[in-house]
Amino acid sequence: MALVETLPAPDANTRKLARSLKLKHVAAETLSIRRRRLGERFSYQTAKGITIKDRETLARLKSLAVPPAYEDVLYAEDPRAHIQAIGRDAAGRLQYRYHPDWQKVREMRKSARLARLAEALPRIRRAVGRYLGEAEPSRALALAAVVDLVARSAIRPGSESYAKLRGTRGAATLLKSNVSVQGDTITLKFRAKGGKNVVKSFAAPRLCEALAVLRQVPGRRLFQFRNEAGDVRMVTAREVNVFLREIAETRISLKDFRTLLASVSVLEALAKVTPATSKRARRSQVLEAIRAAAEDLSNTPAICAKSYVHETVVAAFEEGVLEEFADALRATRSPAKREQVLAEVIATAAAA
Repeated sequence: MALVETLPAPDANTRKLARSLKLKHVAAETLSIRRRRLGERFSYQTAKGITIKDRETLARLKSLAVPPAYEDVLYAEDPRAHIQAIGRDAAGRLQYRYHPDWQKVREMRKSARLARLAEALPRIRRAVGRYLGEAEPSRALALAAVVDLVARSAIRPGSESYAKLRGTRGAATLLKSNVSVQGDTITLKFRAKGGKNVVKSFAAPRLCEALAVLRQVPGRRLFQFRNEAGDVRMVTAREVNVFLREIAETRISLKDFRTLLASVSVLEALAKVTPATSKRARRSQVLEAIRAAAEDLSNTPAICAKSYVHETVVAAFEEGVLEEFADALRATRSPAKREQVLAEVIATAAAA
């Protein structure tokens, strides 16, 4: 088992944001300070085997609070590295500790991607609606159906490697047996990443019709199509993301729909309650809203809050700003209107 894994290279905007905060984007394999157990304590050694005694460096390493049970723990030499530490937990999974300023980069990146998605949604919906009306199981129909499914359900895009190695599913890798249609209602039942059983139902008349067309293609997988030669081909999440960027005319991905829907979910939940008078009680209200969104995403509340929910929504609630938008949210059932309100909340916070 490799000690570290290769993470995707950051895009130009991410690198620019990191530089603006004087962060150095590093590869996990460059971390070189190793933690070694000495009885009930730990020592920290450089790549050359020299024990670190500098108090400032030791204070930084200890402040990262890597659990004592983690194994193969490595730290960054550079205090401005965006990854500060990695280690392997009891389940053998790599866990990361990032520089505190890296969360600021994530939030700025999340905000930019949400803004691009919000601006592109009308184009996406028009294109998806057009392709969903096709009478034959074409590649465009299959790709558009995956986009529509993710946009409505917030399920993961679906990894081919996870499907093969672990039998877990996401949108692009769903089997026909994972999806049932009754009238205008679609029900999803499958085992998702992490082994969690997902059950979701929602109304989507046009998508129901498209799925009926796709079911005509032989094979266990739902999202397949016939190419020009008449051969059956499966779609992949990577193909869907390329298709999504083409119809959106901007750089977004299926994951951005999860961010959008999680943020909207928390926004709606918090708009229904009056902020408590104490900070501790307000945090409890926020956590309750995040728990509901996490359940919908099949994530833990911690991952949901860190990776999907825009921090501006939480800040707007805690500062009482969200009350300005509560009436607009209560008065609509339209997804487009709710997304518009989210964009306004983020814009208001950015202008403050």
